[in-house]
Formats: sequence, C-alpha cells, structure tokens
Amino acid sequence: MASGSAPVLSRRRAVGATAAAAAVAAGGAQAKERRNPILGHHVATIGVPDVAAAQKMYERAIGVYEVNKGTVSEGVARAWGAPKMVGRPWVMMRCASGDETFRLRIIEVDPVPGYKAMGTWGLNSIEMISSDIYDVNERVLAAGFTVIGEPRPLSEAYASVHAMQMKGPGEEVFYFAGDVTGDNEFGLIEPKSLVDRPFNAVIGTQNMAASRAYYGNVLGMSLGTPQKFRVRVVADALGYSRDIAIEMAGARGTRPGSSLEFDAYDVALSGPRPRANGQLPPGVSMVSLATDDFEAIAASYISEPAVLYGRGRTAAFVGPSGEWVEIVEVA
Repeated sequence: MASGSAPVLSRRRAVGATAAAAAVAAGGAQAKERRNPILGHHVATIGVPDVAAAQKMYERAIGVYEVNKGTVSEGVARAWGAPKMVGRPWVMMRCASGDETFRLRIIEVDPVPGYKAMGTWGLNSIEMISSDIYDVNERVLAAGFTVIGEPRPLSEAYASVHAMQMKGPGEEVFYFAGDVTGDNEFGLIEPKSLVDRPFNAVIGTQNMAASRAYYGNVLGMSLGTPQKFRVRVVADALGYSRDIAIEMAGARGTRPGSSLEFDAYDVALSGPRPRANGQLPPGVSMVSLATDDFEAIAASYISEPAVLYGRGRTAAFVGPSGEWVEIVEVA
C-alpha cells in the first residue's frame, strides 16, 4: 500500500496543514470575486477488482449502459500519477436517461487489504438522482450490492426527500436520492430515468478549512455555508454515535446539481486512503469536473495538461484530503 508518484497525505501532514490552510482561507477572503470556471460533474471513476463483473451489477441495478471500453494508456496513467494503471481495463457507462454530460467509469484496481468504505479521507461516495429510490433499493439488492442505508427521509427538515446508500464490489459507495412528494424542499435536479446523473460527490476531509479554501480559491467554485448534520453511514464507518452531528459544507459548479460535499472526519477515527502501489485509490477513485475556462483554474497538476480523450485538455490533481480530481475541458 505504498504511494505512486502523486502526493500522499499522512496524519502528520494533515495536522500540520492547519496553519497553511488558515492562511489560504484568509487570503481568499480578500480575493476579488471571479467567474466560476467549473461547470459540474463529468465522470465518476470507481476502482474495482473485476470490471466485467461490476459492469453487469451496475447495468442490472441502476440501468447504466456501455458506451465505450478499453485499457489505460501510458499518457492517461501519467496524467493520473498512477504508472501501474497502464493496460488496466475500463468501461465507460451512461445513465439510462441518455444524458451526454456525465459518464460512469469502472476501472480495474488491485484490492487493498483491510480497506473499508467511508472510513478514510478523500472521495467516499457519489450521490445520484432517482425517480424511485424504493425501486432502486430492491434492484441493488437483487444485483448483489450491499445496502448500508435503507430508504428513509433525508431529515426532519427535508422530509420530502428520501435517500438510501449502497456499497459495491470495490467498497465504492453510492447515495440515491429523490423527491417523493413533489415539494422538492432540497431543490434536487429532476431525474429523467430511474437513476440519472449525480448531483453530488462526497469528500471526507480531515481539515474543513483547507478543503473549502482550495476549492473556493484554487478552483473558483461557489462555497456554501458550513452546517451540522447527522450522517448515519459515516457514523457507522467511523464507529461513533449516530446522534453526533458532523460539520458539512459544499462547493458548487455552475450547472444545476453540480456539488462537491465536504464531510468533516475526526482525525482520531480516520486516516489517509490506502491504495495499491502506483494505482488509483480503491472505491470511489476519482471525480472528473468539466470546465470551459481551463486557464482560470490554478491547481498544481500531477502532469502538464494534455489532450487525452480526443477533444479538450485534461489534467489531474490530488486535493487537500488526498482525493483524485480530474479537470476536463469541454466546449
């Protein structure tokens, strides 16, 4: 479980970064407001031991379908800072709605002994919109997934929104949410199929100030006000009481339903994401964000931006909590 060529977050770095994060945040408060260059979610990449088996499960459970497949090229692996991903199989899936702005990429990574979902920093889950999460619940169980959160109202404050959570074969976690009354108190995007595109990706962070400063100042995303919520699946993963609320905050792109969510993790109960040497992390490996203004993003990329997927430029970085994020230029 050693690192590849990309930076790896340790407990010492996490705790030591607090002063630097505060300085960045303070500087951001003085910065002039600028146009948000992030449009929204473009690709969610999940790392699993067996791509073909996972593909069948996802097709059966949530109705995604294959649009392309192949193996990882040297150029793409270099951009990710993951040299041992070269030659690994992947399949690109699209939601049944036919939405062309988002795809799900299932990619092969080696299992990491002892890794469990939701217990480490970095990308922990993808949240997708659904027209009927109760139907989804039955489908994911029939397809062989593990339900870690049964369908239920999101909270007393948002009773019209119901949500559920499942875990897949690579310890990846998906949330599914939908409005069941028509009141849509949470302002969710409208699904055009049983399961449609994501509206959120959740990052477990050991340093909320660093995460908010990075995505606000470096990426130029719009920041939401931190709030406290009880999150059952995080409590269960970290082993604390479900009655304890944790701090949560968000960063948004310009498209409706294009958020990143930061969940504050207790550093005493969590730690950096382990990964096989030279590979992407297991579970929710990476999220790709679309931009129409590449130059406005001041990220320190793993390698120089390059045309990797046939159109605009692409580059990747590792964020403050060890999350892999890919920036993809679109017209």
